[in-house]
Amino acid sequence: MTSYYSTFITGTQEIVRTALKEKLKDTKVKLFLDGLVVYHCQGDLEKIKNLRFFNNSYLLLLLLKGKLTTQVLIRKTLRNPSLLSDIQTENLKGVKNFRVVASQENQIVSIDKQLLGKIETLLSKKLGLKVNRALPDVEIWFLTRSEGFGLVGLRITKTPNYEKTLHKGELRPELAHIMCLLAELKPLDVVLDPFAGYGAIPMECIKAFSVRQVVASEKDKGVFKVLQVKMSQNKKKVVLGRWNALKLSSLTNNSMDKIITDPPWGFYDNRNIDLRKFYKRMFDEFIRVLKPNGLMIILTAQKELLGEIIASFSNLELLKRYDILVSGKKSAIYKIKLTAKLGTNQEVQG
Repeated sequence: MTSYYSTFITGTQEIVRTALKEKLKDTKVKLFLDGLVVYHCQGDLEKIKNLRFFNNSYLLLLLLKGKLTTQVLIRKTLRNPSLLSDIQTENLKGVKNFRVVASQENQIVSIDKQLLGKIETLLSKKLGLKVNRALPDVEIWFLTRSEGFGLVGLRITKTPNYEKTLHKGELRPELAHIMCLLAELKPLDVVLDPFAGYGAIPMECIKAFSVRQVVASEKDKGVFKVLQVKMSQNKKKVVLGRWNALKLSSLTNNSMDKIITDPPWGFYDNRNIDLRKFYKRMFDEFIRVLKPNGLMIILTAQKELLGEIIASFSNLELLKRYDILVSGKKSAIYKIKLTAKLGTNQEVQG
């Protein structure tokens, strides 16, 4: 079995543990930390790379227990290079060069020049690769954690520079994927995202979960144009609209299986809003269009307020709250079940 470690969104350990076991049946987890998992499996490299709930994945070369700095971890590796696991040649196919990266408690740190030269020489000989500090084919990471672990790994994934590839406020794909996992999506589901933005959640529903249909709404004209372009290849599975999320008059009662969305955290339609009134009206409309026993997955930084409003509805059950960070801001993902329907099932005309 090959050893790996992967990083994920902190606070989502429970979700990742379940998803990892489902995707890789032969997986044996060795270590689970908040935001990092070490595991052994027989899955091929491409299968590991395509696990969309991970931020990044690495071939594990060394795992040490103890309170370490990255400098100490490098020195220990230099003193006993036999600790480093061998890498099978097929895992280095097409790889010609590398660079060393050091991370201490989730922060990239510099390495003493002399120490860096020594570890580069060692790794170059062991892996048969040249050093390229500018544009390498792969990176070798020396990583230490506050929990008392040091890891050395060869990075097998290449995360895009999200500052360049994503629009401002757009969800990262791995966060959208985590939210979709929580929704327990099924092939016949019709999923609603009434605050679709640039389409991270609708895209993930289609690409990774193959649901029957996604209904996506975005009020902002400029953002909606981008959304239309993104969804142009999936017209048969997507219904787009420039609707007011608080009055989804084009949607009939009890028509949605799941709602997955990232509502405003303080602004809507380019103006300040009364969030308490906003979220109350939002849930009124969600309850109307959602089927009985349907699920809502909602991301917000307004944690306490949203919790209070959920509790005020007798037909909403908060199943779970996952506290996470989004761009450094304390946030939470809420998993909510509609336990009963109030009122009639009369259709609302568009």
